[in-house]
Amino acid sequence: MTYILGTKQTFRDADDAVAMEFLETVCDITALPEYQQLKQFRHHYGTTRYQHCLNVAWYTFLWCRNRGLNYRSAARGAMLHDFYLYDHHKEQPFPGSHAEVHPRAALSNALKFFDPDAIMIDCIVNHMWPGSPHRPATPEGLIVTIADKYCASLEFGTFAARKGLRAVSVH
Repeated sequence: MTYILGTKQTFRDADDAVAMEFLETVCDITALPEYQQLKQFRHHYGTTRYQHCLNVAWYTFLWCRNRGLNYRSAARGAMLHDFYLYDHHKEQPFPGSHAEVHPRAALSNALKFFDPDAIMIDCIVNHMWPGSPHRPATPEGLIVTIADKYCASLEFGTFAARKGLRAVSVH
């Protein structure tokens, strides 16, 4: 990991205590070989699913930390919110919409490799709200939901800027 979209932090400065705490919070997740596979999946246009999860986890970590919430569990839940290992354009492990299926697949993987607490589970299974009927039950889960949408917007905007796409005007 060298960067987070939308920030100038590089996560290489050991004197940056907040960045180092974030890395310590998520390092066991990012070190998992199965998690590394997320680098192979495109997620939001030019972003990999791995990079997207890092983006969401970083903003979740900061926003929860600044509000006195459980920022460690929230960041870990954010890292795992899209931890599914298939191309949803080609396949899904269960029938249904992607918004409903992938949080269950991500939770299954989280349970297989880690011991998620209740906050992490809420962050994983409810992050698609309001695109799914399952509303987050914790403030941390709501922040992951907001961070997910924020980062998806940043990722699309970065892609569009690189491609020189212009906004479509509606008359």
